[in-house]
Amino acid sequence: MSLTGLPLLVLLAVLTAAGFFAVVRFWPRLAGRGPRALIGRVGALAVAQVLLLATVLAAANNYFGFYGSWHDLVSVATGNYAASAPAPLGAAQNGSGITVNSHSTLPIPGGADPTQGGRLDDVTVRGQLTGLSAHALIYLPPQYFQAGYRKTLFPAVIVSSGYPGDVTKLVTLLRYPARLVDGINAGQDKPMVLVMMSPMIISGRDTECTDVAGGGPRAGEFWAMDVTSAVERTYRVSSDASGWGLVGDSTGGYCALKLAMLNSDRFSAAASLSGYFDALQDGTTGDLYGGDPVFRQQNDLLWRIEHLPSPPIAALLTTSRTGETNYGPTMQFVRDAKPPMRVSTLIRASGGHNFNTWNAEVPAALQWLSSHLIPATG
Repeated sequence: MSLTGLPLLVLLAVLTAAGFFAVVRFWPRLAGRGPRALIGRVGALAVAQVLLLATVLAAANNYFGFYGSWHDLVSVATGNYAASAPAPLGAAQNGSGITVNSHSTLPIPGGADPTQGGRLDDVTVRGQLTGLSAHALIYLPPQYFQAGYRKTLFPAVIVSSGYPGDVTKLVTLLRYPARLVDGINAGQDKPMVLVMMSPMIISGRDTECTDVAGGGPRAGEFWAMDVTSAVERTYRVSSDASGWGLVGDSTGGYCALKLAMLNSDRFSAAASLSGYFDALQDGTTGDLYGGDPVFRQQNDLLWRIEHLPSPPIAALLTTSRTGETNYGPTMQFVRDAKPPMRVSTLIRASGGHNFNTWNAEVPAALQWLSSHLIPATG
């Protein structure tokens, strides 16, 4: 049974209700004063509470998308890091590095027609340079299928969730594709291809989009080179940095800004929604930097912006004066940024580190990306 979706949630809810009914029904039998009765009462209450907690956690995971599968959950809990085994390149579509698993349309008015609602491709990206692979959802805007755009190259944006993240929530909860369609129809957004992914490309491990020290997975190279190259070979998108951008929330925000800063020859714009700036290393990351303080500094974005030349990119940073821990670091980054880097900010009075905040910021981020990437050409 899948970790996400209604079947597990309904099963847990039924078991919880049955557990509480059983406690109420049989409580008189446990009303004695002996140790057996005491153990019975404690056990009954414990089982009921565990069932209730499991239901609440499953509901939260189903809504927020912390873990997309049992494998992801077990991997994070045990720290058993495992990269997906790369398939032979011939399995990918035309040797491009992308296997298209399925097509679907958006549940919006007129969405069944790709020329009105675009198309969502469920794909597997296999890195020809790194050997890494990852699941992605690629959204093609309505113009991609319209006759007037049949030879057009579109700008492309990598959209990253937080860690661990469920990529489907970028579609169902943050609604990037639907909001892009709304923005295009309102004349606020330009058509672009969205490449939606989770930063957890290694099961159970938060690589922070880093080329891990000591011969570890080259996650940074996978995002910057393998993903962009595979998308360029498969879809009609720009191959120039001026046509590529990134956006993400939390860990995805850190990845977006870092990848653009370290790869300005591949990306020209990055929007970081509630992103942090430091080179995180904890139980979810493992040893990313091999104990090398210099390497860790190079992944610290506040250190980079203060001590190294600013890259020729545009950046959008979002934060809130109340409720976000990144407000101070964001202001520090803005103060230290120098040309040719251009930094814009979206600062709200209050807002927590959650989907409510990011839902309010996604439309503005899409408009900002539309204004900083070259429009569809060709």
